[in-house]
Amino acid sequence: MADDLPPIAFLRAFARAAETLSFKDAATDLNLSPSAVSRQIQSLEAHLGVQLFRRLNPGLEITAEGRRYLESVNRVLGELRRAQKGFAVAPSGPLRVSALESFTESWLIPHLADFERAHPGIELRIEATLRYADFDRDPVDVAIRFGTGPWADLHSEPIVDLTYLPVCSPALRAGPSPLRQPGDLAAHTLIHVSQTPESWNEWLRQAGVAGLRPRRDVTYDHLAIALSAAESGHGVALASDFLCAPRVAGGRLCFPFTFRARSASTYHLVCRPEGLKDPRIMALRDWLVESLA
Repeated sequence: MADDLPPIAFLRAFARAAETLSFKDAATDLNLSPSAVSRQIQSLEAHLGVQLFRRLNPGLEITAEGRRYLESVNRVLGELRRAQKGFAVAPSGPLRVSALESFTESWLIPHLADFERAHPGIELRIEATLRYADFDRDPVDVAIRFGTGPWADLHSEPIVDLTYLPVCSPALRAGPSPLRQPGDLAAHTLIHVSQTPESWNEWLRQAGVAGLRPRRDVTYDHLAIALSAAESGHGVALASDFLCAPRVAGGRLCFPFTFRARSASTYHLVCRPEGLKDPRIMALRDWLVESLA
């Protein structure tokens, strides 16, 4: 077992799952998806080196080790709640959000009016960036990061269960080398994004055509550029439905296949542990999870 302590988010997920004996009910209480709660519990079990639950069909059964650990977890969480009551300060000013450029441009900005209508009293100040914000130095309250998490000394939680699939222009799909099945990709250029270099290999593996060699590979450092290249007919890119929805709805991109690969990495909301007391951050978290579901 590791000497460092697990993230508070994992402990909260464990405590709620132990209370409800259901990942689904715990997820509802925590405003997460059931798979996100399940992943947090699995990570906690791996961290501790013990099994906390027996997975039944349906439901859960807490193990003897889980019951012993739950006593300590409930005591610690209770102490933290009591300690925080005296420190609560009403936040003010704009909520400073650091978000990846791809997420900001492709999804956040097009949906921002929905958040503003739901929370007219919260002003967002958004920095679109290719780098992770440094919470020790940068003027940031909350960040949207892509990866597997967790990040040291920060609270992080996944906000969407991510799947992805190929996208291309309708003209390319129906062109001289039509795209009817995954093996047809061998006649085309595969468009990669530098931040996710293994995505194509993983999609091809899950689609049953591992080792496929395309006509050509090209790599861009920004998802929006990759999607623009695909839109122009320069090749086939990979994207999640929600990140390319406007281009698909407008007929500029299409999905040549229906198979979606499940991603081990996803978008996370990240903040300082004390940020969980900030109702603005919790409002943003709840809106993101609901809107992306």
